[in-house]
Amino acid sequence: MEPPIDPVPPANADPPPSAQLAKLARSITWRLVVFFTVLAIGFTGLMLGAGVSERELAGTSAGVRLYYALGLFVMGGMDLGTPSAGPALARGLLWSAYFLAPSVTAGALLEALFRLMAPLALRIRRLRDHTVVAGCSRLASLYLLRLRQLDPRAPVLVVEVNANNPRLSEARDHFRATIVHGDIRSRACLMQLKLHMARRVLLLTGDDFANLDAAARVLEHAPELAGRVEVHISDIGLLRTIRETRATEGCEFFNGHQIAAEHLVREHLIARFHSTPRRDLVILAGFGRFGQTVLDQLQQHGGESFGEVVILDLDATRLSLGFADEVGFRDGYAREIVDDDLSDPRVWHRLEASHSLSTCEPVLIIGSGDDSQNLRVALRLANRYPDAYIVARSFHRSPFAENLARQAGIKLFAVAELITGGIPQSWCSGAQRPVPRLRRSWRRRRAG
Repeated sequence: MEPPIDPVPPANADPPPSAQLAKLARSITWRLVVFFTVLAIGFTGLMLGAGVSERELAGTSAGVRLYYALGLFVMGGMDLGTPSAGPALARGLLWSAYFLAPSVTAGALLEALFRLMAPLALRIRRLRDHTVVAGCSRLASLYLLRLRQLDPRAPVLVVEVNANNPRLSEARDHFRATIVHGDIRSRACLMQLKLHMARRVLLLTGDDFANLDAAARVLEHAPELAGRVEVHISDIGLLRTIRETRATEGCEFFNGHQIAAEHLVREHLIARFHSTPRRDLVILAGFGRFGQTVLDQLQQHGGESFGEVVILDLDATRLSLGFADEVGFRDGYAREIVDDDLSDPRVWHRLEASHSLSTCEPVLIIGSGDDSQNLRVALRLANRYPDAYIVARSFHRSPFAENLARQAGIKLFAVAELITGGIPQSWCSGAQRPVPRLRRSWRRRRAG
């Protein structure tokens, strides 16, 4: 069964954080450039013959003068005295180094001191028009990526109950988010977040009921956020039920897999169905949350374009019963449920015998929660059924996998890219900052 977009994914779920390393390299590079530039200025001044009042430098070697130039970053020239002799250019360069070198050192020390001593409460107190993200999940990382693409300077608070979540360092260092450890459902945590000044709240934990509970508590604490609270629900049956009720007005609900599945159906499968003269056979290999969402979208948008759906999963019967209760199978197409392993070649041999896969040009959607398994199975099926329309799901984009799939004629699509592209721009754009309640009261008193 496919795992949800959970808060603590497997360690190999994401590609290496190359962007974070590049940012660190740039930060170190410009500091080194400043340091060596100032060092070169001081060293050049000494080599050009600048003399100082407290030491005799005439006749000293280049190594000694380099040592004294390095000492400017620590002593600021107090051990050497002031530049008092030599050419005007040399004295000017040395005077410049006298002021610049201590400034570089002091700046580095102050920056380190500020990072060590700046408390969380002080950072939060300065926030205005900020976005609050609950849950440091894969979905949260995708949202932060989209936010930084559209608004690089937007202040962000990430609330995470698990202090050992490996994604926290990425959120803090790469996406420049302020991290708050706590449960957003608790009143103490809500009081920290300055929700009355927030731009938007996104509830992206891996627990649907926790997201719904947090949404109700957020709106109870800050009712002015109505219409600006986004709630992720991974269970499409629960999502449909919630949308039909008025239990949590003021929230917008969405499903990450639904964004990807709708794109797959509308942009690819519908065109495929229209290009074939017969009603297509569709095999859903993997019927977790993604597979169920694809079938739901097929039923909504596919119409009479497909004639039969084969559901293949190790737990296909149980998952199909759950789908029937929560979403519902529609009439108009045949269904077959196969409880088996999609990676077992014997399963496909049996389907070949019963459905003539080599001649009917089926649509094969390989959508389990294991990206490497999806690609392996898709490559094997592409070799066995060259006329089939094969789609393989992956979470993140992989240039290597894309190149391999392209050569084999497989449609490989990355769920993460589709989710990122499907995030509305309004979720990332700034809003007019609300006026604090205290200031409104002050204005009323002044008007009175």
